Amino acid sequence: MSRILEKLADQHEERLLNVLYNLENDVVKEVTRATKGQLVSQRLAIQLQPQIRKAIEDNFLNEADILINEEYNKIAKEVLDNFGELKIPKKFKSLTEVDLQTINALKFQSFSGFEDIAERFLKVINDEVYQSAIAGRPFEDMVSNIRSHINGVYKQSNVTEINELVDFVNENKFDVSKKAQVDEAIRKLHTQYASDRAGNNLRRYAGQIAHDSVMQFHGQFTVAKAKEAGIDKFTYTGTLVRDSREFCQRMLNRVLTEEQIREIWNTQGWAGKSTGDPFIVRGGYRCRHTWIPTIDETIDEIPEQPEEEQETINVSSLTNKIKLDDIKPVSIQFLTNKLNKQFKENAKDERYPRDANNKEVLKFYENLERRRNNLPNIGVAIIENSSGGKRNFEWSEKDYGVIEALLQELDELAIKYDVPKLRGVNLEKKAIASMGDGVLNLNVRHNILERTGTEVTKWKKGDSLYDRPFTADSFFEDKLDKIRSTFYHEFGHHIHQQKFVKNAGDYYLPQVEADLKKLRRFRGGSSTTYAEQNKYEWFAENFSLYELGKTELVDPNFLKFLNEKVLWVSYLTKQVKY
Repeated sequence: MSRILEKLADQHEERLLNVLYNLENDVVKEVTRATKGQLVSQRLAIQLQPQIRKAIEDNFLNEADILINEEYNKIAKEVLDNFGELKIPKKFKSLTEVDLQTINALKFQSFSGFEDIAERFLKVINDEVYQSAIAGRPFEDMVSNIRSHINGVYKQSNVTEINELVDFVNENKFDVSKKAQVDEAIRKLHTQYASDRAGNNLRRYAGQIAHDSVMQFHGQFTVAKAKEAGIDKFTYTGTLVRDSREFCQRMLNRVLTEEQIREIWNTQGWAGKSTGDPFIVRGGYRCRHTWIPTIDETIDEIPEQPEEEQETINVSSLTNKIKLDDIKPVSIQFLTNKLNKQFKENAKDERYPRDANNKEVLKFYENLERRRNNLPNIGVAIIENSSGGKRNFEWSEKDYGVIEALLQELDELAIKYDVPKLRGVNLEKKAIASMGDGVLNLNVRHNILERTGTEVTKWKKGDSLYDRPFTADSFFEDKLDKIRSTFYHEFGHHIHQQKFVKNAGDYYLPQVEADLKKLRRFRGGSSTTYAEQNKYEWFAENFSLYELGKTELVDPNFLKFLNEKVLWVSYLTKQVKY
């Protein structure tokens, strides 16, 4: 990628991020004006929606429109300059009427991406105002949350040091010579003043789309011109930085044909790879490289993918659980490739029953329900509608990083409780999550990180049962622990479904479930109302609290059942005595 393109990408990101402070002030000013700094009513929350929309349009979308209409012509000129250096007919080096139509279409497409983000965060901010009204949240807390939704940890604050750190990051973010100091300022903001640990704020997405829109516009127009000129060879160019992807390091300056490039894209995976066309998304989100047309006769061999690329990126364990701030984003392709291998091996576990021909009884990979819902399995295919249509959900690469990390913890739980490791992660449209046949089901309609609430219950044993929270995640303040409690809950179901299962007969009537059915009383001793649904939910809810260290909230009857019917502690004790 030329220095000009690099500079444009950084400038656009900087301009768009700076305008978010105006947006933050305008939204807060509008809310303050309408409420006079008092609690918001539900009626007023609804009336504020047009003003909030206008603030987003006047600031964020207006700046995006200026960037696209005034600046993207420079990108088109950069493409033409590159073609001007090639030994091709002059007619392919000039801007044609068709080119102008293509440029306008690509500009419209780029702006629609900004509109999608604006609409998403309009709903987020509107929901914050409305929920604050319902919950009776203090006005100052609501304002702080609105600022976080827009600028995250970089929001404006009454704390002088926070503002100084934010100003330093904003002023020097694109200064390579001060990268170490900027990284330290960012670390301090997150560790000492963290207010948006998940990073799900408008600033995050705005910076990414500002950068990627420049690169994608360049890639799309370049490919269109290359096809017009009959060029099918490209050189991977750009600048390597400290955290450049291994893929980009391996591909830099290689000359490959379009066929080779697409073969790599379809057969290899790497950390940070994103969905889309290889000429448009290149190495992945925020990639600083691009494919430039060439008429060079030399064509390189396709570089082999190193085995280490499939190593774990987000390492976690039961004794050293990863924190949300430490989770690195991973691409859907990386996660899919990794889980493909793991699940296929896990499915060979002899404790998953097979018929006389040694085939799995339930034919897991041919699950009819999955095909009927048109939902692929993470461990078998990419998380997309198999029809190729637009996804009806949005999971970020941070979400995929969470999945990678927590599945390691579930693997350790499988070893600890002597049950088979999970053999799949499936997508569904019903409950937020569920478990069955060694498969963890996750609801495609919910973002993993964004669906989790922030409320923490103060309920404790001895308080009125009517005041209990609905599910165990309410007892955790940390967002990742809330998600973790859901994953652990589902693994509790895996234990009562798979423990002591050795054959098809056990599979359809597991020993632990048979023992659960014999329980005479399970209601009244749990810390959540969901545990009262049935004996299986009672087991799963208490298991989640138990494994996450909330033993003071666990039903004593569960501990007795776990020891005697799952771990066989009393039996082993007797054996030792004798």
